[in-house]
Amino acid sequence: MILEAGLAKAIAAGGGLVSSVALIGGIAGGSQHATTTADPKRLASAVCAYVGKEHKPSPPRKHNKATSLTPKQAANARIIIAVAQDMGLPTQAAVIALTTALQESTLSNETIGDHGQAFGLFQQHPQYGWGTRTQVSNPRYATRTFFTRLLKIKNWESKSTATVAQAIQRSAFPDAYTKHEARAEHLFTTLTGQPATPKPSRKPHDDDLELSPQDTQAVRDSLELATSLGVPRATIVADVQEALNAGKLPSAHHDPKRTNEAAQLAEKIVTTVAKGACDELSQKISAALDPETLAAIRGSGRGAVALTAALKMIGVPYSWGGGGPKGPSLGIGHGAGTNGFDCSGLAEYAWAKAGVRIGGHTSTQWNAGARIPRSQLKPGDLLFFATNPKNPSTIHHVVLNIDGKRYVHAPTTGSKVQIGQWTATRETEYAGAVRPG
Repeated sequence: MILEAGLAKAIAAGGGLVSSVALIGGIAGGSQHATTTADPKRLASAVCAYVGKEHKPSPPRKHNKATSLTPKQAANARIIIAVAQDMGLPTQAAVIALTTALQESTLSNETIGDHGQAFGLFQQHPQYGWGTRTQVSNPRYATRTFFTRLLKIKNWESKSTATVAQAIQRSAFPDAYTKHEARAEHLFTTLTGQPATPKPSRKPHDDDLELSPQDTQAVRDSLELATSLGVPRATIVADVQEALNAGKLPSAHHDPKRTNEAAQLAEKIVTTVAKGACDELSQKISAALDPETLAAIRGSGRGAVALTAALKMIGVPYSWGGGGPKGPSLGIGHGAGTNGFDCSGLAEYAWAKAGVRIGGHTSTQWNAGARIPRSQLKPGDLLFFATNPKNPSTIHHVVLNIDGKRYVHAPTTGSKVQIGQWTATRETEYAGAVRPG
C-alpha cells in the first residue's frame, strides 16, 4: 500500500493499533489528517465524536469575577507569574501571590498604604525587613521577596491560600484574601493557558475500565490518528478487538476464546479512552487558545501540527532526559523516576508528530532547519535560549513558539509542560529561532 508522505510519517509517529483496513478506509483523508491535527479545536471535536454516545466535554470552571484589568495591572500579574516560573515554583505559589496582590494593591504597583509606610504590589513595609522603598516598589523584587518568605512556611503546599497569604503578610484583615482566590485562579489560566487547579479526584466505580498508562496511550494515539483521518468508529472498535485477541493490550484482561466478551471490552475501551481524551483536549484548548491564536495556528502548516502536539502535553511532568518521538518517557539523573519530557524531548516529540525528525538534543535541533528572524516567527518555530546568545554551544533551553509573546515548554525539574511568557531573562538569553523541515 502506498501512503501519502505526510500520512506515512504520522503513522510512523503513532497509531500502532490502527490496521491496514482502517488506513485503507481513511487513505483518502490524508489531507483531512493534516487539517484536523493542525487545528486543536477540530481534533478535540473529532475525538469527542468517537465517545459513542452524545458526550459534552466537562465545562471550564466558572469564576465569581471577570478578569477586567488595566494594561498595567495585567503586566504586573504577568510579572508575578513569570517570577514564580523562573524560581521553579508550582502553580499554587503563583495563585497565592496573585490573590495577595489583588487584596493588598489591586495589582497596582503605585499603591501606597498604611499611612505612607507600605508600598508596591504586596504593600511591603521597609521597616519590617522587606527591603528599601525603592526595592519593594520594584514588582520583580517584591514578588521574589514574597516567594522567599512563602518558601519558609512549613508545608505551605497543604495549607489554604488565605492561610499562607496571612502568614506572609500578617494583615489586620486575614479573612479578606479568600474572596480574591477564584479571580486569581482565573487570571492565572487566562494569562498562561494552564489550569490553575488540579482536576478533582473521582471515586472509582465497579465498572471502571482498568488499563495501564502504556495501553491507554496506545489506544489514544490510534484514536487520534483514526479520528483525524475520518475512519469510522466501528472500524476502530474492530481494530481494538483484534489487538485484544493478539495480546497487544496486556493490561486488558479477557478470554480470547470468548468473542462476545472481547467485542464488548473493545467497545468499552474506545468509549472510555475517547471520553477521557475528549475532556482533556477540550479543557486544555479552552484554557490555552483564544480565537485569534487558533486562526494563526491553522495557517502555519507543519508548525501547527507540532505546536498542537506540544499543547496537548500541558500538565505532563518535567523529566530531565525524558521524552522523544513516541512521547513522554523516564528520564535520567534527576528524571530517572519521572515519566515526562525535558525541553528538547518535548520539541522532538512535537515535530515528530509533524513528520520531521529534529533529534533529541538542543545541539542537533539548533541545526534542524532554517534560521528565522524574530519578526517572521510562526507557531511551532523553535526558540533557543543560551547563557551566551552569541555562542550556540551554551544553549540550555528550547521552546515552541505560539505567538511571539507566549510559548509552550518543559521548564525545569519539579514543573510540568506549560505555557510561558517572554521575560527579561528570556530577552537577554535569546539566541535565535529555527523552523524545522
